[in-house]
This record gives sequence, C-alpha cells and structure tokens, in this order.
Amino acid sequence: MKQAIRVTIFITALCGIVFPALLTLFGQILVPDKAAGSLVQENGKFIGSELIAQPFTSKQYFHGRPSAVDQLAGSSAGDNLAASNPELGTKIAAFQKQNREDGASLPDDALVTSGSGFDPHISVAYALDQAKRIATARDLSRDEVRKLITKEAGTHDYVNVLLLNLALDRSKS
Repeated sequence: MKQAIRVTIFITALCGIVFPALLTLFGQILVPDKAAGSLVQENGKFIGSELIAQPFTSKQYFHGRPSAVDQLAGSSAGDNLAASNPELGTKIAAFQKQNREDGASLPDDALVTSGSGFDPHISVAYALDQAKRIATARDLSRDEVRKLITKEAGTHDYVNVLLLNLALDRSKS
C-alpha cells in the first residue's frame, strides 16, 4: 500500500507539476509571443488575442463567425441550426440584406458557428461579402476594402478578424 501511495505521489508530481513547468519554460523560450497567448497591443494598450475571437458588431468593422456564446470567455460551445429551423432562414435573410446585393450563395462561415465559438478567423469570401457594408460605413471604395482583405489574407484563404479590423482602422489614419 505504501508503495502505491509513493508511486501515485511521484506520478502526480511528475505529470502535474514538473512536466507542465517544463512545457511552460520551453514555450517561453522558444515561442514567447505564442506562449503568452498571442496578445495584440496597440499604442501600449492590450486589444485582444489573435487566438480568440472578439465580438465586433459595428457596421464599420468586419464581423466574425456567428457564436453560440457571443465570445464570452466563461463559455464555449457550438450551436448550429438545422436547415429546417426557421431561425436559420431569418439569419440568412438578415445577412443578405446587410451584406449582399445578389442572391448568390453564402460562405459557410457566415452562418455556421465554430465548434468552440471562439474561432478568430473568417474566410476571405466572407470578408469580401462584408466589403460593401464596411466601404459604405467608412466612406471608402469597395476596391480599397477588397485590397485590404487580400493584403491581410496573404496566401491564405482565411483572415484574422481582429488583425483585419486593426488594419482597417490604420488604413484611414
């Protein structure tokens, strides 16, 4: 019995203290920005994290994916509506009214929540769908907004909403 208790204490200390401490130390040395949460600062002020979605609701900003938890840090969940759910039709109509001129199909990430509700990225297609609204709200040309989206996306088919909105703010400065 004593040996079982010693082994339990040893394994608990090794797996619960030593191993996490070593991972934290190596993370801080090898990739300090990521180990600290990929925090974004502007003018010395904490803005958010590249890894966690922030809610943007103003017409002047790109909106992230829908979230079942409204990006509240204490919750995490996905909550996608079935095609037969009338609430989905309401969401589609609202999105199309705000962002679309044509009846083209919508990007999936415009309507479907992420698994956790904290996905910080949207597809380039979803960002481009929002270009008209943002150009109008900011008195910019759609072409300027589209170029910003393309620049921020780089070679990816997705873009980080927080970083894109910060770039949008800087573009008018």
